[in-house]
Amino acid sequence: MLPDELNLGLGWAYRQACVAQLKIIERSPIPQLFISQSLPCWIAPPMPPLRSSYRSPPPSLEARVRFPLFCSMEMAAGLPVTEDLVVDILSRLPIKSLCRSKGVSRAWRDLISHPDNRSKFPHTLVGFFHSSFCCERFPVSALHFINISGKGRPVISPSFAFLPKHESIVLLDCCNGLLLCHLQAQGAARYVVCNPTTKKWAMLPDSGLAVADKMSVARLGFDPAVSSHFHVFEFLEEGSEDMVVALEVYSSETGGWVHKQIGWADAISFLDPESATVFLNGSLHFVSLVPAIAVVDTEGETWRIIPVCDIEDDRLLPDLGFVQQSQGCLHYANFERHGARFRLVVYVLEAYGSQEWKLKHSAEASSIFQGRTSVDLMWSFKWMSIHPECNLIFFIAGWDNTLMSYDMDRQQVHVIRILGHDVESQYLPYIPLYSELPELHI
Repeated sequence: MLPDELNLGLGWAYRQACVAQLKIIERSPIPQLFISQSLPCWIAPPMPPLRSSYRSPPPSLEARVRFPLFCSMEMAAGLPVTEDLVVDILSRLPIKSLCRSKGVSRAWRDLISHPDNRSKFPHTLVGFFHSSFCCERFPVSALHFINISGKGRPVISPSFAFLPKHESIVLLDCCNGLLLCHLQAQGAARYVVCNPTTKKWAMLPDSGLAVADKMSVARLGFDPAVSSHFHVFEFLEEGSEDMVVALEVYSSETGGWVHKQIGWADAISFLDPESATVFLNGSLHFVSLVPAIAVVDTEGETWRIIPVCDIEDDRLLPDLGFVQQSQGCLHYANFERHGARFRLVVYVLEAYGSQEWKLKHSAEASSIFQGRTSVDLMWSFKWMSIHPECNLIFFIAGWDNTLMSYDMDRQQVHVIRILGHDVESQYLPYIPLYSELPELHI
């Protein structure tokens, strides 16, 4: 049983959960009883229109949800208020309400963060972080968050006001709810790993790898289903083709960096310093310039090259390879050239230990761009993400940077939002993480 002082908070969460559930059903002019796994409430009918020339707007769904803000949940639902019931109610909340619920009490915070309850709360793609640059404003650079629907206020604040005071911040990578940032503060640059959902962070020590006139690429590796610890990979590049010549790996478990000798048989470089990476099965995967998928594990013991696909290499556009993790499998997307036409191709590596790619989907490029003839694949197209749980591709197309999605199952295209000309090229898909990690603090 929960303490009596939590009943009011539980009533609020109960109401928010019901409203969230009811928004997916059709509004009806007659009262109806809505029952969802022992969560009963009434929907009041809408008010009849006034007979004057002025008509008030229809009441919101929230106003039509009728049940008492009770002092005893047992009296209202006829059920004992167990922790399982609280978790069931909280699991129906939108992300913002769920985050607010962690502040009700320590008991609720522990329920939401408990490893046994993680799978019951929504862990799915909610939107994308990105930046913009405009000389006509101050500051000229700004961070943004786009909801996956393209509408409404951002479910995650892009202000990062919870981080230490800083002059600038650059988002480098996002992995399973954690963000890797480059923070410039008091003349020094440091890596910071943070959780925007819980507003907790950790500042990493200097790796000592940075060298003048050489570039580094940093990526994040984290899998909460396996461990609460995260890793940061910092690659040092040199030469005209930016070959990877050194690697440092940070472990949050040890709190230090470890140098790794490059173990690939061939020279490897990133396809693009801003290209997406995938952390899967304890290893980091990225598309190289070869093209192929380069793989390295957190211990620096496994160095692997996965050829992209068993097809004619001259068909693939070498600069547009894209790797993602979806439904537990590694995916590779690109475009093939067929004369004057282009086709989208998506391959899946169903057996991770093998190198056998299976063609999952193929479609004419013109069909996914909805007839937009102004889309230049080399200059006005950018991959964003393949949804981690379904066959949905997100991308940017056109000179106005239109955010679009393509449903591979239904072969349908949806325009989500026009982002405008001042948007910069990197987009980071974000999945909320409600767990409390020992290495992160406020």
